[in-house]
Amino acid sequence: MNFFSDTLCQRTKEGHLVCGDTFQIARTQSGTVCVICDGVGSGVYANISAVTCASRLMELWRCGVSVRAASEMVASSMHRARTEDIPFSAFVAAAVLPDGQFLCYTYEAPDPVLVHGGSAAVLVPRFYTAGFEVIGEARGVMGEGDALVMFSDGVSQAGMGCGYDFGIGSETVAAFINQSLAAREPLPAIPEKVADMCRAASQGRHADDTTLAMLECRRARELTLLTGPPSKPGMDRSYAEEFMSKPGMKVACGSTTAEILARELDCRVEMSVPGGSLGEPPEYFIDGIDLATEGAVTLNQAYNILDVPAGELTGNSAVERLCLMLRSADVVHLMIGNAMNVAHEDLLFRQIGVRIRRTTISLIAETLRRMGKLVTEKHF
Repeated sequence: MNFFSDTLCQRTKEGHLVCGDTFQIARTQSGTVCVICDGVGSGVYANISAVTCASRLMELWRCGVSVRAASEMVASSMHRARTEDIPFSAFVAAAVLPDGQFLCYTYEAPDPVLVHGGSAAVLVPRFYTAGFEVIGEARGVMGEGDALVMFSDGVSQAGMGCGYDFGIGSETVAAFINQSLAAREPLPAIPEKVADMCRAASQGRHADDTTLAMLECRRARELTLLTGPPSKPGMDRSYAEEFMSKPGMKVACGSTTAEILARELDCRVEMSVPGGSLGEPPEYFIDGIDLATEGAVTLNQAYNILDVPAGELTGNSAVERLCLMLRSADVVHLMIGNAMNVAHEDLLFRQIGVRIRRTTISLIAETLRRMGKLVTEKHF
C-alpha cells in the first residue's frame, strides 16, 4: 500500500512574526489532498486570508466536491477581491489517488516540481478559465520513491532584485533539487535545503513568506488493531481470519478478543505480564501477534498519553508500547467488535473514568488523524 508522507518547511518574511502562508493536508481511503495558500500581503492579515482559503478548499472536498471543482469555485470567488476589500489568496491544491495518480491545480501560484525516477522536473500546467480567473492544471503519476514538491511564490520569486529579474523560478528549484539528489540528499531534507537556497539568493534573508510542502510516495507502515468480540458469535471465524490476513503489525486489545483468536486460530494464549493494578493492565502472548493486551483500560490509558512527546514514552509497559506502535505506523486499521460488554457499564468503571470501548476507539482515531495518519474503521 502506498503512503504519501508530507514534509513541510515554512519560513516567515523578514521582520514579521506571523507567516502569511498556510498548509493543510487530509487523508482518506480514497486519496490524499493538500493545499498551500498564500494570502495577499504579509503578517496577520495575509495569514487570515490564507487560512480562510485553505479551510474553504478542504471543507468543500470533505463535503464531496472534487478538488478540481473546489479549486474552480474558490478561484472564481477571488475575482471580487480584485476590486473589493475582501481576503485574497493564491493557492496550489493537489489530490493524489492511492495508486499514485495525481492532479495539481495552481491559482496565481508557481508551477510545482515532480521528482520521478530520481530526477526533478517542472510540471507544466494546462491553463483554463474559471469564471474570470485562470487556473493551471497538471497531472502525473507517482511511484515509490517519487515526490511532488509544491511551494508559494516566496520560493519562485526569491532573488528578485538580487541578480534575478523575476526571481529564481520553478526551473531553478528543479535544477537545485537535481543537484541535491546527485549529492545523495534524502528526499525529506530537500524542502529545508531549497528554503536555505532561497534565503541565499535573497542575500541572506527571506523577502517574502516561504513555504514548501513535499508529498513523498513510499511503502506504508501498516498496523491493525483488533478489539472487542463481534456482534454475532457466528462472525468470530471471519473476524479472526481477516485480522490475521492484514499486512504489517498486529495488535489485539481485550481478553475476550484474545480468547476468540485462540479458539478460531487454534493457538494458545499465554499470560506474559499478569498486571498488578489499573496502571499496569495484563499482557498476553499469542503467536503471530505483535502485542496482545487487556482491552478497555489499556485503550483508555493509551488515549491519555498518545500525544505526549515521543521522548517521554519508554516502552516499559504494554500501554506505552501500544502508543509507540501506533505513532510509528502510517496507516492504522481499526477492527472493532460491536458486542456489548456489560462489565464496561459497571459503576466502578464510570467511577474511575474508564470510557466504553467505542468511545475510546473514536477518540484514538481522531488523535491519529490529527497526527497525519490514515485511519480506517471497520465494525463487526
